[in-house]
Amino acid sequence: MARWDPWHGCKKYSEGCLHCYIYKGDQKRGVDTSQIVRTRDFYKPVERLKNGNYKMKPGLVYLAFSTDFLVEEADGWRDECWDMIRQRQDCRFLFLTKRIERFAGCLPADWGTGYENVVVCCTVENQKNASPSFWNCPSATGSSPPSRCWRIWTSSATSPASRA
Repeated sequence: MARWDPWHGCKKYSEGCLHCYIYKGDQKRGVDTSQIVRTRDFYKPVERLKNGNYKMKPGLVYLAFSTDFLVEEADGWRDECWDMIRQRQDCRFLFLTKRIERFAGCLPADWGTGYENVVVCCTVENQKNASPSFWNCPSATGSSPPSRCWRIWTSSATSPASRA
């Protein structure tokens, strides 16, 4: 298991951010979490050893765990990340977001029905925020919610039909 944080920092997004572990840890170190900065590890997935092998081993990669991968301030850097993710088919990149409504607008042009090596998780702290997040969750095919969100929704909440 590896971790890749191409940028650091985040803007609080919802009440679920009240006790954010990133803000808490940064406060102890005197770091301003609200400043989104590109890290020295930006190119970590494609860095190579002298023998030509990748420095980062194949397998599960926790992506952007010191930020939200879909944070607006990183829009200018994300395409490069998608390029590196595309290159590293030997890795499975997992990221969390509270900004799932931005997902469709942050996808690379060749996303199609998704990259086999990317797992997207949406964190939702309460029912009030779950409803808009999941029912507006974009999918590559344009349907809403996509089957991934539907499975999560039906396991933890009621469907719109039962709320009508």
